[in-house]
Amino acid sequence: MILVIGEALIDLIENRYQAGAFNAVVGGANANVALALARRGTKHQFLGRISNDRFGKIIRDRLESNGVHLEHSIDATELTTLAVVSIDSHGVPNYSFYVNGTADWGWTPAELPTDVDLENMHATAIQFGCLTMAMAPGNAVIEEWAKAHYDQKSVTISHDINMRPALGFEREVERKRVERVNSFSHVIKASDEDIQWLYGLDEGADVDDIVNAWIGDTGRHVFVTRGGDGTSIYRPGGVRIDVPSRKINVVDTVGAGDTFCANMLGQLSDLDALGSDAFDRLTNLSDEAWRELVHTSGIAASITCERAGCEPPTKPELEAVLASL
Repeated sequence: MILVIGEALIDLIENRYQAGAFNAVVGGANANVALALARRGTKHQFLGRISNDRFGKIIRDRLESNGVHLEHSIDATELTTLAVVSIDSHGVPNYSFYVNGTADWGWTPAELPTDVDLENMHATAIQFGCLTMAMAPGNAVIEEWAKAHYDQKSVTISHDINMRPALGFEREVERKRVERVNSFSHVIKASDEDIQWLYGLDEGADVDDIVNAWIGDTGRHVFVTRGGDGTSIYRPGGVRIDVPSRKINVVDTVGAGDTFCANMLGQLSDLDALGSDAFDRLTNLSDEAWRELVHTSGIAASITCERAGCEPPTKPELEAVLASL
């Protein structure tokens, strides 16, 4: 079972054809991962702090109607986080956020599962990232909790960096934070744009040395998504494997990276490659196995890009596209 922890918010998405008109859509990177896992049919739990306001009810209804398990989510008294989203002519979203004092960032140690809770859930992996690991005060609480499980070697820790520079974060502070969280993660996903922003690199600059430094002498695996250029797998020992993307007509890219994460973790779960002693499980997979995992995850993400908003494919939908290639 994969435990996803993090934000579930409302995206107010501007109508591309009617300026000033917005649709309220359930979003948040971690909620999107849980949604994609549910549609794929992977055992999971979503642990979020969901407001009891009207937007919070919309969030719960959307997730539950898609089979997302919320039994361990928190009923929060704070207001729902809002993200205002505009989509450019290439389908790329731009965000501005209303985050001060909202529900997603108020984590306390008592709200997080204990070792016994995780054992009773049969949890094999913890997935987090994006704003959940950037926003105080809750990020520090989750860091301490997740690092303890990393040190215990009890579950696989998966971190999707997923930067949001629109919130005005200081680059140097964010770089140190990301490197700290990476240090207790077994699996890391980032876009090339994430890394370029964090390290002040020009667009298109090579990121290999940075990624290999994240891996160091561990069994850590890193996945760098490159949009239409596909995904690069970085394995221990300086191994890089490039997997091309499927050519599509992009509607928008909302939720594509989240869909990628969910389908990669779902496949790893199918292979019994998540759980205790995570580095051993990951390094035991062959290069060809990793290539196939990432190819399939990339196809799932591409299907999401062909749809408006975060609408990940079900497993039969994904299998139908794979069979047609």
